[in-house]
Amino acid sequence: MTLILPHSTNAVAPHFEPEDLMTFAHGELVEWTPWEKGICFNPGCGRVFTPSRDWQVYCCPKCKAAGTAEMRKWGHRMALSTLIWRMGKYEKTDPAVRGVTNAARRHIQHVTSAWLADRQARASEVIR
Repeated sequence: MTLILPHSTNAVAPHFEPEDLMTFAHGELVEWTPWEKGICFNPGCGRVFTPSRDWQVYCCPKCKAAGTAEMRKWGHRMALSTLIWRMGKYEKTDPAVRGVTNAARRHIQHVTSAWLADRQARASEVIR
């Protein structure tokens, strides 16, 4: 039988790498954000609210969950393309690898354009 050891208070804190964009680009996001402070970033909501934290972009847990679902939906569509693009990004000689890499890059551009159009359409339907 294996005994479960008690947690040490001296244990190393877990590190999540790579970090999310909010952490990675903190300095840049201080200068400019793609959202307006105090306006819900959920394009289907757009409600004015008083943020309880400087980094808060959604007005409520329901909108935050909707944002997470949106990121998951579109992120899954781009995940394989992003990986393939990165794998072949510096290929110089193999035309087959370069072809697939270029197709993956075009796919990323296509999906992100469709995502932006979807957000803009949803935002235009909101009555403010």
